[in-house]
Amino acid sequence: MNSIQRYIFGRMLKASLGSTLAMVALVWVTQAVSRIDFATGSGNSITSFLHFMSLLIPQFLTAVLPFGIALGAVQVLNAMNSDSEMPVLASAGIGKWQIAKPILIVGFMAGAYTLVSSHFIEPYTNAKSRDVLTQSRANLLTTLIQAGRFTRADKDLTIYVNDKNGSALEQIMISDTRDPKLDLIYYAQSGGVGEVNGESLLILNDGEIHRKTAGTQDITVIRFASYAISLSQFSRADGKTNYFVMERTTSYLLNPDPNDREVQRSPGKITAELHRRFSNWLYPVLLGFAGVALAGKPRSHRGASITNFILAFGAAIIYRGLAESAIGLNKETADYIYLLYLIPLIGIAISCWMIETQRTIEAPDWLLRYMDKVAEFVKNIRLTFARRKVS
Repeated sequence: MNSIQRYIFGRMLKASLGSTLAMVALVWVTQAVSRIDFATGSGNSITSFLHFMSLLIPQFLTAVLPFGIALGAVQVLNAMNSDSEMPVLASAGIGKWQIAKPILIVGFMAGAYTLVSSHFIEPYTNAKSRDVLTQSRANLLTTLIQAGRFTRADKDLTIYVNDKNGSALEQIMISDTRDPKLDLIYYAQSGGVGEVNGESLLILNDGEIHRKTAGTQDITVIRFASYAISLSQFSRADGKTNYFVMERTTSYLLNPDPNDREVQRSPGKITAELHRRFSNWLYPVLLGFAGVALAGKPRSHRGASITNFILAFGAAIIYRGLAESAIGLNKETADYIYLLYLIPLIGIAISCWMIETQRTIEAPDWLLRYMDKVAEFVKNIRLTFARRKVS
């Protein structure tokens, strides 16, 4: 890169990082507030809570990175237009692709990080967060179980007790459908939550088990004097942690276990997740091209800068929405995998055409005039407050 391109590259890198980190912080705080019961529901310390939330940062970062690239590109190009740098560069014979090159390099750098994160960092941190969450949920059982209420301890595990005195439980009913091939209903006169050799157990006394095999109407009733259910990992009935596809390694997705519950329920989900990881890196690149296409043309109207931000953010939302829709279409049969690659590639092609032909999306004149009035109104308010402070 020449000196001008290095100048643009430095500004683009700072603007993109700033936008991305600000959005990651916003998403992190929002998620932390919604999950605060994880720390306050029982004996979990704030350290455990922060550890769990820190494991989600790579996932948040990959999600907002395309938005950061688009906003960073628009911010840099708008600033250069406001400072009359873009018209001067155009007059000096600096081509549009020369200006676009450093911005696109940052986009490809973000794409490279997304590719590495999707295959290695995110699966690892997502699996670790699952481990932390399931272990902490087991510790919450004593607090979660309430007398006279159905407690959903996990998606496929519901517990009801008629009376509770500390860890002692009376008249218990449990619905357990964690094994897709077997439905279990437990009834017991009494029981309690305890721990044996570091494993959380629900001890049942004087009861029976109703077992129903999937696909049949046969029910087997087993009576017992004492029975223990492992609750240490809120997972499959065999005691192994049930990881979701986003928490699986890429090597596992390439050769999944045919007995995996996710494979059995949604055969296309494994394939869709694998191709999502291989195509996800295209979106930071796409939004880099889109940012240049929207704001890379020399402008003089000050209202256009606001429009560019709105259009860039809207483009990012539309492209990501289409990508998520394509993933949803492939959960069952994986017949539309090509859409995961076609959507960003078509977007890049459209942006390249707009850059090459110097076409852009212009806001209507009435909207620009309205933006000018709003900007002038805000400016007058700020001047009024500034004068009052001085006086």
